Amino acid sequence: MKKILFLLFIAFFTACTNKTSVIEGTLPSDDYDGQVVFWVPMEGAHPKPVDSTHIDKNTFHLVISNHNMNKMGIVRVRPHLRLALQEILVFTEPGIVQVKLDSISSASDAPLNEVLQSWKERKRAHDKEVYALKKKHRTAGTEAQAEIKEEIKNLSDVYYDDIFQIVVENKDNEVGRFIYSLHKSSFTPEQIQESGIENEIIIVK
Repeated sequence: MKKILFLLFIAFFTACTNKTSVIEGTLPSDDYDGQVVFWVPMEGAHPKPVDSTHIDKNTFHLVISNHNMNKMGIVRVRPHLRLALQEILVFTEPGIVQVKLDSISSASDAPLNEVLQSWKERKRAHDKEVYALKKKHRTAGTEAQAEIKEEIKNLSDVYYDDIFQIVVENKDNEVGRFIYSLHKSSFTPEQIQESGIENEIIIVK
């Protein structure tokens, strides 16, 4: 009987978890205990419907309200802590999203947030490479500047091709649409047409 009750509890817990979005987080130390962590939607009327919780023993458990489900938002702490703890985009999909708040924050263990994380990491790597080249460009001679400029263009072309593949693979979900909206201006007309997202947006309107 006890085993049956335990299995029923697990089934009930799993069903509830699948219908809600929970953000489980860790921090680098207990220096932040007692501070508040917020999930703030990127869109919505002001004041936006924010969800929040307190940090305890360098962890937090943030249950997303029903009205904030399936939305893009930002997990952040209070402004004076953001130099040490990078805010991070989190999509409130059903299930549990694991978030690590640190100088470079990350999210994992939830399908759409894994996609977001892949995009963030690719973007971070690209931005770092381009920044280094632009810094080099400022002190280079005329001939070298032309070569560096071409190198930056080639890096960016490869980057946008990679991002387009992420968009195509996720064109039917909100994360893919979000990434598309940020990079649309850098896609070719052929890529925009291939994605099919613009047509779907027109239909929705």
